[in-house]
Amino acid sequence: MARGGINKALVEQARQNLLSRGENPSIDAIRVELGNTGSKTTIHRYLKELEAAEVTRLDDEALLSQPIKELIGRLAATLTEEARSIVKDNEQSCQERVNNVLEELRCAKEENAQLSEQLTFANNQVQTLADTLEAAKSSNNQLEKQANEHIVELSSLNASLNEKQQHIESLEEKHQHSREALQHYRDSVKEQREQDIRQHEQQVQSLQVEIRNLNQTLSIKQTDITQLNKDNARLVSELSQLRKQGNEQDSLLTQLNTELQELKSKNSRLTTVTEDHHIIKRQLTQTDKQVHDLTIANAKLESEIQVKSDMLKQLIKAKQEVTPERESFREN
Repeated sequence: MARGGINKALVEQARQNLLSRGENPSIDAIRVELGNTGSKTTIHRYLKELEAAEVTRLDDEALLSQPIKELIGRLAATLTEEARSIVKDNEQSCQERVNNVLEELRCAKEENAQLSEQLTFANNQVQTLADTLEAAKSSNNQLEKQANEHIVELSSLNASLNEKQQHIESLEEKHQHSREALQHYRDSVKEQREQDIRQHEQQVQSLQVEIRNLNQTLSIKQTDITQLNKDNARLVSELSQLRKQGNEQDSLLTQLNTELQELKSKNSRLTTVTEDHHIIKRQLTQTDKQVHDLTIANAKLESEIQVKSDMLKQLIKAKQEVTPERESFREN
């Protein structure tokens, strides 16, 4: 916001502000410092008055005695030396802090790279284990399906075996009835053996043929039963093997679940370390800001020292210029 007008005090304050920042107090710079207010002619006039006042103060200082001048010179030299020492110490301290911060930043970057590699490796392991677990689940489901199919087939074979056993028992019962009938027939026709012997022999032969047929049928059924028993034993063995494979798959599934939990725990720890790394990065950012602030403060201090050094040089030069005039005045 522009001011209503300027005066000598405002111009002097703006000039001192520019000198304290190490800038040249030109007319344009002072006008900008005053908020682009005031004419350049007025600012030039006030600057001339201020410079004349400073020259007058230097002339007044030239009237000081020699011991005071020497004291001022030694004091100026001491102040300059102390200022240089302070600047040098501040530069060394700032440089050490900058080096420490850079070293910490390098270590943090290396640690971040290592953590990123570990996190990538852990994610790959988790994905591999997840794929293996999915394949194991699919294989286990297929084995369970095959086992169920074999159980159904075994049940069907057992039912068929029971039916064949009942059929054999029925045949044996018929055979027994035939024998009983034959014995009963023999007993009943003893008296008529002679007259009916041919018919009896024919009947016996017929019955023997039937018995042979029944025996053959029984032998075939027993062979079928033996084969069914073998098939039953084979299916029982296959079912036992499938159950064993299922148990192995369950054990592998449990192991994979355990490894997956461990990897999830490692992933959680890596996440915590990543958060700590973000905190360190924020701290490094704050440290960089502090280094920047110290650099600005150091620049301001050097500027002030330069201004004071220039003033001392002007003071010494003015004293040297005034001394011959005073000697000339004394001689007159």
